Amino acid sequence: MQIYIQNQNRANFLHKRTTAVRVLNPFTRVAIDLPPLAPVFHQVVKNRNSLLYMSAAVCASTTSPMTSIAVIVWFPCTAGVLSCEPGHPSWEVIHEDMELLNTLPFQGRLYGFRRLTRQIVQVYPPNPLGPVVAHIPAKFGDPVFCSYNLVDSCGRMLLVVRHWSVRREAKESWQRCAFTIFEVDASSWELLPVSSIGNLALFLCRDRCLSVSAKYLPSISRNSVYYYVLLTNPVVLHSLSNGSFERPTTLCQVHDTTKRIRPSVRPFTLADHLLTYCNHREWARGLMFHEYNCIPECFDDLLKKIRTQDSELRIPRIRSGS
Repeated sequence: MQIYIQNQNRANFLHKRTTAVRVLNPFTRVAIDLPPLAPVFHQVVKNRNSLLYMSAAVCASTTSPMTSIAVIVWFPCTAGVLSCEPGHPSWEVIHEDMELLNTLPFQGRLYGFRRLTRQIVQVYPPNPLGPVVAHIPAKFGDPVFCSYNLVDSCGRMLLVVRHWSVRREAKESWQRCAFTIFEVDASSWELLPVSSIGNLALFLCRDRCLSVSAKYLPSISRNSVYYYVLLTNPVVLHSLSNGSFERPTTLCQVHDTTKRIRPSVRPFTLADHLLTYCNHREWARGLMFHEYNCIPECFDDLLKKIRTQDSELRIPRIRSGS
């Protein structure tokens, strides 16, 4: 009985009864078992739902970077980042007060954004000079009203900032935004403006981001950004070439927040699958993101199934002094 953990580079599983973590290499099928999270959960996390929706990344070990790995774990809406290496008896808290949003494993390290700040931080390995490596320019405004994403694009680290545009006139609020893209120099942490991404398309979502080539995927729009908004119809396609916005899944919605309005519109497009892959909660449950990012109460059978699956997670109690 296992929960699939959101991971950007390997398959991680959480045992529902013991909270032990297993890391699986999807290519070699080699599995590595790590200690249970229960002891540190009671110390740091304490929120059961955070454990259900935890995230993880696999990085190069600081002790044996050529031969071993380190698994980094963090939790939604909860401060604290943990790490563990194969053979270690327990998890270590490497950041007590760090609450992460979008993250990116890059060149064996883990980077991300501190929630509600403009700080880009090096999460792992911990930097003795402090975690902050760069800042988002203040000209984009309050981070509460912006969205920041790091993307590994053909070996380059891209920073994508979605921000409000006072110059853009539009009827819908989701059309009143603009995108600014930088290439991040990981040696100097200089932000280099990028005016075009050419044949590439970026998928920007809450759990992971992707960069794909439209040259070999003709159904994907080149020089474009696919992203989500907090609406029933969540998917937006923005062209960096002409500045247009589209809602590609408008005719594929299965409900109107209160009742089912149509069955699934199939076959699903490649963009549908990529967006779902980038949104772990739906992907791990076998649901399509554009259909079920919001599940109304009328889908009572589906909601009951999800609640039953979530209730199977048991967090062992830790005896005093153990």
